[in-house]
Amino acid sequence: MAKEYPDIKVIGPDFNLDDPNKAAQQTAAVLSREPNLAGVFGTNVFSAQGAGTAVVNAGLGGHIQVVAYDATQLAIELMNKGVVSLVLAQKPFDMGYLAVAFAAADAAGVTSLPPRVETGFAIIDKDNVKDPAIARFIYKVGK
Repeated sequence: MAKEYPDIKVIGPDFNLDDPNKAAQQTAAVLSREPNLAGVFGTNVFSAQGAGTAVVNAGLGGHIQVVAYDATQLAIELMNKGVVSLVLAQKPFDMGYLAVAFAAADAAGVTSLPPRVETGFAIIDKDNVKDPAIARFIYKVGK
């Protein structure tokens, strides 16, 4: 990344124990000392919720991008309200399917299984959130 974007400096990480209030405080502190902050990556919906709240409260919504990892209903609501810019969705079906397939292969004695498999993610934004091909990656509760 450094070669492609030599002017980008990574700040952090800050750990918030899944507490959006703590994430908001941490982000507010970063905003006060880093006037050129371009974006925040929340490694889960709680981190992004707090970071997005701090950005909006500072009047910087839309200027500082906030990305949420995990496509919960709350994350989508936050995106629709402009608190977060976009949401990255894991692909739990693919993860589960491959886990079962690999377990079955291992039980059958296959020894050539890869040690790591990327299942990818979907990028969800306001423009594609209603597209059925993308919306299917939003996590559903009780389904």
